[in-house]
Amino acid sequence: MKYILSLFLLLSVLSCENKEEKKQRVFKQFEEEAKALKKNQIDLFINATPKYFSAKTIDGQVFNSQDYKGKNLVIFIYDKSYLKKSESYDMAEEFNALYTEFKNEAYFIGIIEGFIENDKQLKDYISNSNVQFAQIDNTKSYDKSEKLNYNLFCSPAKVLIGSNGKVIHSSCGGGNNAEISHKLDSIKTASK
Repeated sequence: MKYILSLFLLLSVLSCENKEEKKQRVFKQFEEEAKALKKNQIDLFINATPKYFSAKTIDGQVFNSQDYKGKNLVIFIYDKSYLKKSESYDMAEEFNALYTEFKNEAYFIGIIEGFIENDKQLKDYISNSNVQFAQIDNTKSYDKSEKLNYNLFCSPAKVLIGSNGKVIHSSCGGGNNAEISHKLDSIKTASK
């Protein structure tokens, strides 16, 4: 009986150690992933100088922000749901108006984010919009994670990176283009 009791005690001690070891391993792995995310994070706050990044656009081209060094770059970040016009807001129309007016002063790129069930769902959202500039798929699903890691957590977001490589405009929310239009207009006027 002592032998069986000792065996049970030993097994329970070993299983507790294994659970603790597993917990430590998972925590360490999570910590390493968090450090990697922070290291690779693209800083899009005002006055920041974002790291260069590249990703494939929806049409299969490769977008590399380094190609726009010395140029102005507008980045729109939005949840996939904004691609469909709602009764109260048409993001594509708002962003296309900025693109049409200022496409000679800055390069424009859109970053689609959010959770999707599958690629068909994203294609449905894209087919219901008429976005005129290139877009990057930064959505996540059960079998894929986001490709880009940045420090903006609002949607839609508008970012303007000046020709000096610094963020000169970063805002959240739709329906108000006054500030970014003013900054782009200043660039347009200065280039004449």
